[in-house]
Amino acid sequence: MRSKALNWATSLLQPAAFLLMLASGMLLPANAHAHAVLVSSSPASNETLATPAGAVRLQFNEPVRVIRAAARDADGDSQNLTADLSGATVTLRLQDPIEHGSVIISYRVESEDGHPIGGSLVFHVGAPSTSAAAMPQSATSALAVAIWAVHTISVLYLAIVVGGALFNRWLDPDRVTPVRTVATVVSGAVLLVAGLYLQGLDELGGGPVYAGLEPLATAAQGNGMVAAALALLSIVLTSLPIRSNRRAALAVAVLAMVTASAAFAFTGHCNVVEPRWLARLCIMLHGAALMFWIGSLLPLWRLSKTRVSQRPLLRFSRAIPVPFGLMLVAGATLAFIELPEISHLVSSLYGRVLVFKVGLVAALCVLAGYNRFWLTKPALAGNPGATVRLRRSIACEIVLAIAIVGAASLWRFAGPAPSTAEQPSFSVHLHSAQVMAQLELSPQPAGTANARVVLMGPDFGSLEPRSVSLRLMNPDAGVEPIKYPLAKSPEGGWQADVLSLSDPTGWKVDVEVLIDDFTSAHLEGSLLTQ
Repeated sequence: MRSKALNWATSLLQPAAFLLMLASGMLLPANAHAHAVLVSSSPASNETLATPAGAVRLQFNEPVRVIRAAARDADGDSQNLTADLSGATVTLRLQDPIEHGSVIISYRVESEDGHPIGGSLVFHVGAPSTSAAAMPQSATSALAVAIWAVHTISVLYLAIVVGGALFNRWLDPDRVTPVRTVATVVSGAVLLVAGLYLQGLDELGGGPVYAGLEPLATAAQGNGMVAAALALLSIVLTSLPIRSNRRAALAVAVLAMVTASAAFAFTGHCNVVEPRWLARLCIMLHGAALMFWIGSLLPLWRLSKTRVSQRPLLRFSRAIPVPFGLMLVAGATLAFIELPEISHLVSSLYGRVLVFKVGLVAALCVLAGYNRFWLTKPALAGNPGATVRLRRSIACEIVLAIAIVGAASLWRFAGPAPSTAEQPSFSVHLHSAQVMAQLELSPQPAGTANARVVLMGPDFGSLEPRSVSLRLMNPDAGVEPIKYPLAKSPEGGWQADVLSLSDPTGWKVDVEVLIDDFTSAHLEGSLLTQ
């Protein structure tokens, strides 16, 4: 009875895994969600300055590399900007400051994990223009789909070539396999160059079209070129014709696996989380175990086509628990490092992709346990029914492998949710003869700050004013007052989402309280760090 139930479950796993693979494609966002986040700017968005700005400061949540930046006035005239970098702060300098009207600052930067982000900042000099030039469009969803597909195929190809070579030379050294050096290397090179080209198009903000050699030149300035070079080197190593010397062939296969896993450490989220050394070590171990497991599936499936080859299957059954367990531990450690809060499992795309991938891995664990403890021994004993079920089960594992790699490739568009704990909060106590107020600015994940004002009378009693508004200004930086009307908060007090400030230096606040129709009070002060 148990055998029939397991056989029935196995027959359903393959179509179910296929549906899960399709669902992973459906998780792909219509537009790429970048990993670096603009925290604040000076001038701030939609601010009006009294004098022209010679420079614009952009504060991101992590260090970035500037790909391009330009300033455009209301007439459409544009000028390229020079950039000075200081960690996560980018200062863009205008050679010819725009004297009057609306200014659009367009930028394209790349974060440390290799993912580009584009955006525009609009501010005004003197007064807003009656019309503004069109803002540039971001990368299309078609480009995002192309990047996801090429990345998924590249990882699978690397696993089949490098992981398959390690399986053959370690667990099945007696089997003679044909050497296709040129075809293997050329195919890998085409995939890797295509991935770099798409990366360059994404960095430039274009669509999936041919744009000459500029996309490759742009991508070559980042870590993507290093990762592609290491991946290609690993493919070349596995293609070397040294099969006659088994020990040398195995050593080269191990070296190729180390090289391929090192490629993962030069791109992705391991470059933007701390401790960085632990994240990079985990992604290398996770990638190596994943490639060996995936690379072993096709040889095992071929070996079980007619009858089970006992020695490779027995060796694989004994060896796989160690790398498989290592893959799970390294992956869990990465998730713990990259997901600062459990609430982000639902609120962020990164968390939703993680949940989906964990579901696929859980299905894989069930299937792997079924193979090892229920099918391997009878298949080795020559049971034809077990052999057929084992072959089907391996096919299910192949489909699950494709789905897992496809789901993991979605992280190209979903960076780890930034932790607001790393951004400063500000608080100031304000008072006058009529009103006292406690103002708090708390950073929010969306890059804004929540302003909350609690009011009291001079005797510390409650106060119910008609309206409350907040003004933020930085006279030293030429920033005119930015006024925000505050609304009553369900938790008490008055609140609104305002500009997120990373540095309180020079910033002044003014809380205007309309006590009644004839009486108002202004509470002024400077921001203080909590």
